[in-house]
Amino acid sequence: MAGSESHEAARVDDRAVPWRIFVTIGVLVAVVAVVYWYTAYEDAGTVLLAVAAVLALWCGVYLWLRSRPGAVERAAASSPEETGSLYLPHASVWPLAIGLGGALVLNGLVLGTWVAVPGVGLLVLGIAGFVRQTRRRD
Repeated sequence: MAGSESHEAARVDDRAVPWRIFVTIGVLVAVVAVVYWYTAYEDAGTVLLAVAAVLALWCGVYLWLRSRPGAVERAAASSPEETGSLYLPHASVWPLAIGLGGALVLNGLVLGTWVAVPGVGLLVLGIAGFVRQTRRRD
């Protein structure tokens, strides 16, 4: 009986497991990125490892914020008028335009301004259209 009581006391809350895994992975990948940077002298791999570490840590922080007691209840209880959040349309073509514009801008950094300039135009058009659509509630 005494063994089962100590086992019960050592239980971990299930909500804590996912964020701990992501934070652990993020820290380990960050350590690998630092070691790789000092030993390989190669920029692309270092950047990719650093981005992977940041993304894992970002997921871990998000899951940690969501696992705190009452976080889900507070988010569900607040109405959009109280939080000041915007209305987002259900179906829209503008996120596609924003994504394509952003991809063209980033590719333009590599290929040249002939790709970046149309990308900036499409990105501005997509953002303006999405903002206009959210204000009209179409």
